[in-house]
Amino acid sequence: MKSAINQYPIIPFTLRYIVLHTLTYLAFGIIFMLVSQYFEYFKSDPIFDMVMKPSDALTVRIAPLVQVIRGALLAFAIYSFRKVIIGHKWGWLKLFVLLFVLTGIGAVITGPGSIEGFLYTRFSFNPLIGYPEIALQMLAFFWLFCRWQGKSMHNNNN
Repeated sequence: MKSAINQYPIIPFTLRYIVLHTLTYLAFGIIFMLVSQYFEYFKSDPIFDMVMKPSDALTVRIAPLVQVIRGALLAFAIYSFRKVIIGHKWGWLKLFVLLFVLTGIGAVITGPGSIEGFLYTRFSFNPLIGYPEIALQMLAFFWLFCRWQGKSMHNNNN
């Protein structure tokens, strides 16, 4: 009798996605928080100071745990496209471009760095704050994920 994991390939796909997403989120978040001094930058900008929560806020402290949910949602969203991305030489880069553009630059929410944020908000925009962290975290994550998932698909013929 097949186990649920073998019977439903979305389960190991989602678990891999959650693990690597959360680990890369934490690693790059900590590195860039220390290097870029985000919280000091946010306090120095009057608009960011009004909208950003302090580093000791409960929601900021539990952000790594919430990445488990975010990772599951993102895995579910891209699962249908896994055969287009996984196992192709540049699949990880295609996935990076797709999600970086959709969630960062082209996001429909009016956040700093997005086209909507540029049009409708007074947020200052410093491409050295945020974008390097997001880009490097996503590149590392997608490269690692596609390699891990690709090996698994090759071994299991999923």
